[in-house]
Amino acid sequence: MTTEHRYPVAALLPDYGRGLVGTVLSGGAWSLAPAAPAAIVIFGGLTGLFLVFTIRNVWRHRMRITLGGDGLAVAGLRNRTMAWRDLTGLRLRYYATRRNRQGGWMTLQLRAGSARIALDSSLTGFSALVAEAVQAARRNELPLDAVTLANLAALEEGGAAGSQAGMAT
Repeated sequence: MTTEHRYPVAALLPDYGRGLVGTVLSGGAWSLAPAAPAAIVIFGGLTGLFLVFTIRNVWRHRMRITLGGDGLAVAGLRNRTMAWRDLTGLRLRYYATRRNRQGGWMTLQLRAGSARIALDSSLTGFSALVAEAVQAARRNELPLDAVTLANLAALEEGGAAGSQAGMAT
């Protein structure tokens, strides 16, 4: 069975807001002193950084991930496919936003030779993608590091949106 997964708009709105506010504020500060070399370097650089962040968010918004029994296909800025039989690496990482390890996100990093795909837990059906990738890793007899194993156990217990206090970074 083939399923399609996307990053929902609700998950991307905060990043859109941060990117746009950052671009406006740094661009506004840059426009106040456009001839000063320090302003060009600092505020011009910040404006560029926020623009790149916003454009990257637009790419994520347009990205479509198709999960099938034989692999994964990513359609977006760069179209990529990864067959499960070619999988050579899998890492699952958790990034906490608070010291108590609550409120964070997970990132699944897949590798097949030189091809790499990274997906984060705001993606619809993230748990199903992880489960399919783990099955493929086991079929391919790939070793999984301790951090990945701990995060897999925590994901199975509480889900990507549930309590993540026990997850490893």
